[in-house]
Amino acid sequence: MQAKDLFPPSARFVYLRTGDDGDLSNYLELHPEERSLVARAVDKRKGEFGDARWCAHRALAELGVPPGRAILKGDSGMPLWPEGFVGSLSHTEGLRAAVAAPASQLLSVGLDVEPAEALPEGVIDQISRSGERHRIDAMQAGGAHWAGRLLFSAKEATYKCWFPLTRRWLGFEDAEIDIRADGTFIAYILARPTPAPLMYGRWVVRGGYVFASAFLERAS
Repeated sequence: MQAKDLFPPSARFVYLRTGDDGDLSNYLELHPEERSLVARAVDKRKGEFGDARWCAHRALAELGVPPGRAILKGDSGMPLWPEGFVGSLSHTEGLRAAVAAPASQLLSVGLDVEPAEALPEGVIDQISRSGERHRIDAMQAGGAHWAGRLLFSAKEATYKCWFPLTRRWLGFEDAEIDIRADGTFIAYILARPTPAPLMYGRWVVRGGYVFASAFLERAS
């Protein structure tokens, strides 16, 4: 998969498949301050943390950021990217991913990855608005059993794009996601005040996973 599937040209996207959640090799290579963030966690958490940070550092390296810069945590666990850059991290069973971009090109970006599986029963009712539910039902009727998971992932990516700009919670009901068959979506932000009334997003289902991005480009 290429970055252009999910992001504008300025972004760099790196993902890693892993079959061993107990593999700590990437965690052990992190900056000591990064390791300290999850030092008391179980090995599975350390492994996924280390793998996601590995992806993030690879993405930053592609943008010319020198190695050795720690990505620490801010409010609500938000990754603190090096000055002049924005990004997002995601991890799920068997896959870790990260995106980074120059802040001169993107105001913010969000990424979420989920298994391409149906949501547990009842969850769709908790996360969807009525208009969204009609679109998801139509997609599922057409054979996209993962459509509910796509909606969830798009909302998660939207939240990850929103939070660094506002430092405020965005509930599932606070964004209306218009998912389109061409692999794009528009997230209409219903919460006020908001830095932008809508965010653009892209989605891909590939290799057993749903990938969703949301981003705000800086005006030229």
